[in-house]
Amino acid sequence: MLPLEIAKRFGKELIRMRISLVVLLALPAFMAFMFWFAFSSVGLGTAETYILGVVNEDEGIADDLADYFRTINSENNTGISNQTLTHGFAHDFIQTLSSINYTNEEGVPGDIPIFSIEEYNTTEIALNNSDPKDDVESREIDAVVYFPDNYSNTTLSAVNNANFIQTGLYLDDNPFWLGPPIPKTDNGEITIIGDEGYTRYTIVKVILDKILTSFTENIHNFQFSGGNIEYEISSVALKEYSIFDTIMPGILVFGILTQSGMLAAFLVTEFAETKTITRVRLSLIKPWEYIMGVTIYQFVISFFQMGILFILPILLFGFRPAGNLIEGFSVLLVTTIFTTGLGFVLAGIFTSPDTAGQSSGFLMTPIAFMSGAFMEIPTITLFSSAVPTASGVARDFILWDIIPTTHTVNALRSILLYEFTISEVWAEVMLLIIPSIFLLVFGMFFYSIRRFTGDV
Repeated sequence: MLPLEIAKRFGKELIRMRISLVVLLALPAFMAFMFWFAFSSVGLGTAETYILGVVNEDEGIADDLADYFRTINSENNTGISNQTLTHGFAHDFIQTLSSINYTNEEGVPGDIPIFSIEEYNTTEIALNNSDPKDDVESREIDAVVYFPDNYSNTTLSAVNNANFIQTGLYLDDNPFWLGPPIPKTDNGEITIIGDEGYTRYTIVKVILDKILTSFTENIHNFQFSGGNIEYEISSVALKEYSIFDTIMPGILVFGILTQSGMLAAFLVTEFAETKTITRVRLSLIKPWEYIMGVTIYQFVISFFQMGILFILPILLFGFRPAGNLIEGFSVLLVTTIFTTGLGFVLAGIFTSPDTAGQSSGFLMTPIAFMSGAFMEIPTITLFSSAVPTASGVARDFILWDIIPTTHTVNALRSILLYEFTISEVWAEVMLLIIPSIFLLVFGMFFYSIRRFTGDV
């Protein structure tokens, strides 16, 4: 197939030009290093108190099981307090969230609480037909945490399973166990909902993940005799978290945006200096075959560059994505459709490689910032509650949503930071793909008209 042959020809030429190959592959590594160097020592911000909505539907521990635990507590420490037996594990969790404070620079717990808890009465929610998500959407609260009705049973099940892993026996399989059975299969997970494009939610989610991880570790360290599954986090050092971690999705988007400038400069160089276009005009090669060959070549180069930009921060700079890397990488590669289309447009406008590269650099930086790659952008609403999000809060369609890379940033944050799947961020992906395809088709057509008709 001729487009593939053209792409191979460009690839072989790049390999022969070793300096260019090194630059192309080293550039994303250099970018990752510079962002890490600039932001890895910068904390998430000041010790600010975040407003956390809580919906507690936990039905607690069954009465017969709670009574039995009270009986054996007097004989053997199970690590389950009477308060937990009375109110359930969700109640304890909420009390912990309301009591943790930031540490000062010396690591000593301070007086500033991390969370201000706003508890929602489930009965009032039902009677008033209200939804805490509305308060998230209006940003009256920074996030809402739902505890399901079987949360306590799920926690007991986790304890039971942890004991089985450690001893080979479930707690209620112990010959000394005379009480009712303990749940083994309940799956009541905490749900955290917020606006993924909101900086405050990003920080809240990171801190909550730390607390949930600590609780899970306590469960797995639990032992029936002398064990303790009560947990307390007296402080959270916000300085443990780096801005680098939270803006990594934006760094990835900025990295792929630079591809459009490289492609534009490459195409203009082919046109102005190597006379490739002239040879194509005189040959039997059709313009669309040449353009498709260039597109394939661009996608392959982007694949390797984005792979480096993805892997290097994980291996060397301590970035630990919470979500699926393959799905995040897939979203980033889809963005190549947009950057390739933009590269064709720039190559159709400019006739100097230097001008094409400089103009691209001038254009890509504002696009990255307006996409929300590095910081939260001003909200200029065009349509209210128009974009479904993975967490279930429909966000406004704002002015910057016109830029496809805005949706790349949102999708990557949801996948890499919040552990959503690509199917759950379908709205962002579609708002990325559709305009990107239109731009690519237009860019190819525009470049073909400008460079193959003999007008320029």
